[in-house]
Amino acid sequence: MKSILLSILLLAVFAAACNTNQQPQEQSALVTAANETAAMARLRAIVSAERLYQVDSGGQYATLDQLIQKRFVNDPSGGKLTGYRFEVQVRPGGFQLTAVPEKYGVTGKRSFYTDETDIVRAADKKGSAASAGDPEV
Repeated sequence: MKSILLSILLLAVFAAACNTNQQPQEQSALVTAANETAAMARLRAIVSAERLYQVDSGGQYATLDQLIQKRFVNDPSGGKLTGYRFEVQVRPGGFQLTAVPEKYGVTGKRSFYTDETDIVRAADKKGSAASAGDPEV
């Protein structure tokens, strides 16, 4: 009797997991926190790559594509590990780097910002980009 009940329970869990008609749901807080931590680590790696590029180029900063081309950083979209979109904008004398959840509320809630100062800022921007005015992490 126990094995029949266990089989029914396992079948119900499997069927619920396979239901493709459900809307995407928020991930657990642990998964969201892990994605956000991975996004911050990726930000740090890109800032380090910018420093290498700056030394290599005689003081210039690079776009994300240029950093990837030089192999100073891996393509963040290649692995899809963090569920974040990264963007680098080069400006005179610096750069700004943002990370935004690919699916707000599913892959992350906080958006991140940093620049040549290497101060990471974050806020729940409801899927929009963070900025220099947001709180420091």
